[in-house]
Amino acid sequence: MTTRKLRVAIVGGGIGGLTCAAALKDCHDIEIDLFEAAAKFVAIGAGIVTWPRTHACFKALGVNDEVLEAVLNTRKESSCKETEPSRPSWTFHNGKDGSMIYEHYIKEAEATNLHRQKLLDLLLSQLPSASHCRIHFGHRLAGCRELPDSVELSFRNGAVGSFDLVIGADGLKSVVRQAVVRDLGYKERQSGGEGDGEDNQCYLRSDILYTGQSAFRALIPRERLVEVWPDHRALYTPTIYCGKSKHLVAYPIQNGEIVNLVAFFSDSRSGSPVIESTSSSVSSSPQPNNGSVTVEAILATYPGWHDEAVELLKMMKDPTIWPIQDLRPLESYVTPRIALLGDAAHAMSPHLGAGACTAIEDAYILGKIIAKSAQGVTNSNDIHQMLDIYNTLRQPYGNEIMRWAHEMGEFYEFGFDSSELVVNSGEDSDLEDGKLSKGQILAFREAVKKNWGWPGRAAGTIEEDMKRAHVMLENAGLV
Repeated sequence: MTTRKLRVAIVGGGIGGLTCAAALKDCHDIEIDLFEAAAKFVAIGAGIVTWPRTHACFKALGVNDEVLEAVLNTRKESSCKETEPSRPSWTFHNGKDGSMIYEHYIKEAEATNLHRQKLLDLLLSQLPSASHCRIHFGHRLAGCRELPDSVELSFRNGAVGSFDLVIGADGLKSVVRQAVVRDLGYKERQSGGEGDGEDNQCYLRSDILYTGQSAFRALIPRERLVEVWPDHRALYTPTIYCGKSKHLVAYPIQNGEIVNLVAFFSDSRSGSPVIESTSSSVSSSPQPNNGSVTVEAILATYPGWHDEAVELLKMMKDPTIWPIQDLRPLESYVTPRIALLGDAAHAMSPHLGAGACTAIEDAYILGKIIAKSAQGVTNSNDIHQMLDIYNTLRQPYGNEIMRWAHEMGEFYEFGFDSSELVVNSGEDSDLEDGKLSKGQILAFREAVKKNWGWPGRAAGTIEEDMKRAHVMLENAGLV
């Protein structure tokens, strides 16, 4: 390794993988191979929430201020007129009667809502030159095997490759993560844990969890909603309608021209017509499959909901249904030669708008750690130390925000019984009818304040993590 460049593979050409490649664009001491399963870079999904901490990553990548402003002007243009008072970052309403539960302001960290394609295009403009970053489309990973002096990748199209370091940015169903989980399982067995020892493999429970929650997704053109409800709050303000085992999230994107709508519901065994039509009859824990669903079936899932929410549901065109999944928290995001980032490391429920932001932070910080230490890496131990620094910075934070997102989703659906925040006020409530006691309303507000405080925290930001990384890299002799 002292006589050649460090060979780095990035598996996955989504938001995380592209950000990591962009962070390495000025590092000519490495050779990068970026593998994407699709035939081209594709933005999966519609609306996405970004934050000032995300924007700090873009600026650190060298994105021109004018370009960044052109991409991130959605919130400014779609929120309100200059003569109106500032609008809340999120408003929370009772899905049954439309009443306000809470208005939350994040003044120090205002969100920007945009279409994923805009974000993808921004990252594509920052990729390294072809001279040290080769992009391979149509390469779906089939296997990842870590050896003492390399990592071997094999793809479904028959291609194989050997690398000094592999970065798994391949999402929730990450193949790279399986190599990390196998390594963690082997270490557990060596220390006395359970396991099946054949070929250093152990029996592993599935690391992907179905949360019991599913979502309908659709985009609503502004003009359609204006025709029937000219002052609908979702045209201007990010809004969440809450209810027992169900909630709706709606917010404007693309300069307010589109309302992004995601309607969630839980308890797949409750007899929902959607579940009955999309679930496998042989599953002991039925869950919907990705696919199309009728608006009539969706409306039947939200009986008795307020007209504001129902009107949004009626306007869904070609809606799709998605199971909401997350991961068992990983004890480590790295092995001696492999690192995970984004959903591959900590796929989380979408209830805090934190998934993309956290993936971008992971990717930038990992990329910069590699870039700073590439010249100082001379052996396998150096790579391991480098990745351990990344893990020390990101694993605690990623697991924490994954837990917070899950908890917040329970509150949106009035999951008070399992919460330590419930205040016993002696008042009756009927959650099925959307009636909350004063104590439950207080519990809801406290949960929002705590969990939605993450955008303004120093923990996990590039500024804080890179300061700590530089000290650790110096102590390890890698810079």
